[in-house]
Amino acid sequence: MTSSLTDTQAVPRRKPTAERDGEFGPGLDRAMLEWARRRPDDGFVVGVALRLRGPKPSPQRIADLVRDRLPLLPALAEHLDGPPGQERWSRFGSFDPAHHVHALDLGSASSRPAVELLANTPVWEDRPRWGLWVTDTQREDEYLLTYRVHHAAQDGLAITHTLGGLFDARFPAAPATEAGGAGTWATGPPGTGDRLLAVADVSYDAMRAIAKAEGTTLHDVYLGALAGALRSWPAPAGRSGCAPVPVRVPFSVRLPSERQDRGNRVGHARVFLPVDEPDARRRLAGVVAQTGRWERERTRRVLDRMPARMLDEQIAGSPDPGDALACATSMRIRPALAFDGSPVTGAVALPPLSAGHLFTSVLCVHGSRATVAFTARQADQHVRELPRLWEQEVARLATATSH
Repeated sequence: MTSSLTDTQAVPRRKPTAERDGEFGPGLDRAMLEWARRRPDDGFVVGVALRLRGPKPSPQRIADLVRDRLPLLPALAEHLDGPPGQERWSRFGSFDPAHHVHALDLGSASSRPAVELLANTPVWEDRPRWGLWVTDTQREDEYLLTYRVHHAAQDGLAITHTLGGLFDARFPAAPATEAGGAGTWATGPPGTGDRLLAVADVSYDAMRAIAKAEGTTLHDVYLGALAGALRSWPAPAGRSGCAPVPVRVPFSVRLPSERQDRGNRVGHARVFLPVDEPDARRRLAGVVAQTGRWERERTRRVLDRMPARMLDEQIAGSPDPGDALACATSMRIRPALAFDGSPVTGAVALPPLSAGHLFTSVLCVHGSRATVAFTARQADQHVRELPRLWEQEVARLATATSH
C-alpha cells in the first residue's frame, strides 16, 4: 500500500461521465501482478476497514451504492488481464457490483479480531480484483465495512480516492434499484489465516502538534516514532540493536492531472531509521534529513521510460531481506465518510506483506484519529509489541516538543 500521507484528492460532487484523460501505462501494475504470481504466499491484497455507527446495510444496498458511484470510479469495473507481461486494463464485460459484496461471519468460536481476519481475506482473480466485506462487531448498532483490493490494481492514493468516491458524507444517498429487496451476499474466496494484525490508535491533533513544533510532516513524525519503537524492541536475529535500521518507504509520484482511481504511481526510498540515537527529537531530525531528498519527478520519468523487464527486476529486488527490515507507509482519508447516514468513526489500514520484510506498517489518518497497523506472519508474534511501543514513542515526542 503506497501513499505516504498523500491526501485524498477532492472528489467532485457528481459527474455524468468518467474522465478518461490522464491515463498512464500499466507497466508497474503488470510488474506487481507478476511479482504476486512468483510469490503466491505473499500478501498482495490490501485495503482499509471502516468502522460505522448505525444499522448494517443489506448487500443490495451496498451494490446500489457502487453502481451509483461508477461514473466517478470507473476502475471498479475494469480488469487488468491478458497474457503475462502483456496485461492491459479494459472494461469487464459482465461486471456486476453485487458479485463484489461479501459478508464475513465471525462465528462464536473465533478468537481472532475481525480486522485480523479481514487482513487475511483475498479477492477473486477472474474479475476486477476488489471486494467490500460487511462484518458485525461486538457493539450493538455498529459494523465494519471493509474495502479490499489487489495491490496491482490500486496503490494507497487510489484506495483513498476510491473510499472518498464511495463514502464521502457530502454526497446524497444512492438511489435504490427498481428490483429492491435485500439481495444475497456474494461468495468470497476463503481466507488464508497466515498473518497477524496489531493496531494502535493516537490523536491526530497530538501528531500534528509534534509536526508543527518541529517544522515537519505527520509522515515524518510517524517514522520518527517507529524509530523509537524499534529502539525499544528486541532486535530480530541477525541485526544489531544499536545500528540504523533500513526500511522501505513508498512515496507517491501521481500527478493531479493523472487518473486517481486506478493503478500504481509510486517510488520507493530506502530510509535508515536512527535507532542508535538515544534522543527522541534527534531521531526525528534524522528521519527528516532523509525524507526531504526524494526525487519525485525523476522517479516519474524512470517509471514512464523503463522497459518492462528492468521494471520487473527492480520491483523483485525490493523485498530482499538484506535491503530492508520492513516497509512503512501512510495514508490519509480527508473527507468525512458515511454510508446512508451512518458515520465512519474509525479507519484501520490492512497492509501488504512481501516475502523479504519482517513486517509492514501503515499509518491511516481519518477524522480526529491516527491509527497505525502492523502486519507480519503468524510465526513473528513479537511484532505485536510494536504498536504499543510506537504509541509510547508518540507520547514521548509530544512531551519532548511541548517545551
